[in-house]
Amino acid sequence: MARMTFRLLEVNLSTGSQKTSDITNLVENYVGGRGLGAKLLWDRVPAGTDPLSPENILYFGIGPLTGIFGSIVNVSAKSPLTLLRGQSNMSGHFGTELIYAGYNAGLLVTGKASKPVYLLIRDGDVEIKDASHLWGKTVADTQYHLRQEIRKSLDDQNLRLVSIGPGGENLVRNADIAHDFYHHAARLGMGAVMGSKNLKAVAVKGSQAPGYADPQKVWKIIKDFFNGARLYKAENRRWGHSVSMSARYYQGREGIKNKQLGWDPICDLSNAVKLEQKYKIWSDSCSLCMVGCKVPYMRRDPPLGPVVGEMRHDDAGGWNANVMIPGFDTQLYLTPFLDNLGLDNEDVSGVVAWAMECYDRGIFKREDLDGIDLTWGNLAAICQLVTKIAYRQGIGDVLAEGLKFAPQKMGEASRRYAITSKGVAITSNEARGSMSDAVGLAVNPCGELHGGRGDPERVIFDSLTTCTFLRTSIRDVFGSVADWGEQMLNAASGWNLSAKDWPDLMHRGALMERCYSVREGYLPYRDDTLPDRFFEETIHTKYGKPMKLDKNQFLEQRAIWYKAAGLTDKGLPTQDTLKRLGMDFVIPQLKDVLT
Repeated sequence: MARMTFRLLEVNLSTGSQKTSDITNLVENYVGGRGLGAKLLWDRVPAGTDPLSPENILYFGIGPLTGIFGSIVNVSAKSPLTLLRGQSNMSGHFGTELIYAGYNAGLLVTGKASKPVYLLIRDGDVEIKDASHLWGKTVADTQYHLRQEIRKSLDDQNLRLVSIGPGGENLVRNADIAHDFYHHAARLGMGAVMGSKNLKAVAVKGSQAPGYADPQKVWKIIKDFFNGARLYKAENRRWGHSVSMSARYYQGREGIKNKQLGWDPICDLSNAVKLEQKYKIWSDSCSLCMVGCKVPYMRRDPPLGPVVGEMRHDDAGGWNANVMIPGFDTQLYLTPFLDNLGLDNEDVSGVVAWAMECYDRGIFKREDLDGIDLTWGNLAAICQLVTKIAYRQGIGDVLAEGLKFAPQKMGEASRRYAITSKGVAITSNEARGSMSDAVGLAVNPCGELHGGRGDPERVIFDSLTTCTFLRTSIRDVFGSVADWGEQMLNAASGWNLSAKDWPDLMHRGALMERCYSVREGYLPYRDDTLPDRFFEETIHTKYGKPMKLDKNQFLEQRAIWYKAAGLTDKGLPTQDTLKRLGMDFVIPQLKDVLT
């Protein structure tokens, strides 16, 4: 059985050059997506690099299983929001189209164009096109005009697009990248990096077969999974992301009013039946995914409708709970409002919640906020403020810096109310509601990306660019993730992987990510913590249960997590581990920290 060759497309926007490289050896060690992105960052971006400089990279990472079990693109760069390892998942169809275009190891963008441009990739033909006429347009307008422009030269209209909005153009540190409007690489400022390169959009159209090593076996495994996961399919096709909202609200795992409360009736989005019956339009899926958990909704009634968007659990936790936006009606207006500006709903909601609490406490005056009455849940004020953020106007220019930098400009008194981990806003998770969530929020070397996203198993899923929502069903059908991974990777790539190889494959990507952030100044034993509010203030669930994090308990559980992840009690890898995994090349740059 022939082994698959993995091809990376690299485009240098400074010089206009492009090349295709065989990086099969790198993929065999770091898999793809998130793990490979961390390795490319280590190799290509020198320590201390300004994330918004041409020296940063922007990697659209895919993996050996992209388009088979969900279709994720993991976007990697040094984060302008945290100055650490940056990465964000984007679902949809873009990754699969890159494979069809012949680039099954993804797209690497370097340098900076002298003027706004977009990339047009059609199989082996790669063009850098003028995007001056698109600069300044919102996400929806960009994608509409660019589709009309490109379709004139295509026989097939099914091209795939990613683009930025005004947020990315104006280097807002938590700007995102949008794909087909409601798929987003939202976290850690990947849109700002794209904007810093004067790259407005990337359009891809491919027609080549993926070239799996054993396509018949690949198809059999897929069919076995689909047949075994019918219940999961039915549940997610009906509810989508909203399926988890009800339980989390009742358990006090969302956090209300910038994490001051555990429950408030105004913030209840637990009635998913009401959401479905009144607003649901259809169910959509990522490329070749049988689940279809993307559920677009329409806000039909005036004065806010008609507006189409996706009710995401993360955004509900950020806007409805943390900022106290009442009900589905306003939520279904606000989320696509920010999507169109090219802003990360989750992180920006954390910035707004911080500003609201500071305004409520008298730390910020109305004149500090350009006259905006930033009271809790004030939709008009929020829309006005986030527009200022997207265009860096007035107070928006300060808030566009995110929660790592904005408190430095707004005064020391405001810092306590910036609910963040390593500069990333903690929005849709309430750490006091679950110790596992609390530890998961704290230990991620990228910053808060929800509880558990720093786990080595999650890293390998993001490296395979397989949807992590499928993990439970994968275990049900195949017995373990390792057994599934062995079968799928061998069939797809022609590897000779066994389940016993899985731990090393899983940990290599996770350690590469951790080592990169350590090189940029992250120290786990110092930085893997949470804001004082979670340890000092008690909140209550709907049923009156008190919740507060015990600091000693938290540190004990953190130590257990470090051990399970193969780290020292300081949250660092040992030199022996790095050598065993073939990662001894990191030791010279980290020797002062590792010893």
